Amino acid sequence: MKKLFLSAFIGIQLIINTASAQVTTRSMLSSPRISKTDIAGIWQFGTATVGDNLLEYFQFFKDGTFVYHYNGEDDTRNIISIKGRYFLNKNQLSFIVKSKVERTARGIETGAMGTDEYIFVLNSDSTKTVLEKNPKRLDPVLIWKVKKKAKYFKININNRTYFKLSTDPNKFSDD
Repeated sequence: MKKLFLSAFIGIQLIINTASAQVTTRSMLSSPRISKTDIAGIWQFGTATVGDNLLEYFQFFKDGTFVYHYNGEDDTRNIISIKGRYFLNKNQLSFIVKSKVERTARGIETGAMGTDEYIFVLNSDSTKTVLEKNPKRLDPVLIWKVKKKAKYFKININNRTYFKLSTDPNKFSDD
């Protein structure tokens, strides 16, 4: 009896999840397309609030170029940012990565209490730009506008919500 109940429960959950995914996909693909004018600006992941530095964020330029910045709080990440070109096709966004900025260090040390976010940080780090040897167009990701009424303009890129901080990709605020 327990096996029958468990099988029925799992079956119902699969049906519900499949139906939900189909509705989400349909509404996402039918949402208004995003233009280069819409996407131009600075988009921060997860929140419209800016603290002492930005979290993970994109800078999209109208000329089709972008810069993707990893979370600046992560003091142990080797790749700091990625630069390249982007392409919009309906609700698909694809990229060609042309370069990345990498961080190198002599070693790892413990972070300073109260000033460093993480327990471990890179020691005596420096950065360098590394060009991609064979830039190629990456597989597209899905992009759509979030239709919820809110103070901030939001988009989803591959099911991750980004908040528009500025229409100017060189300024961190429209204020």
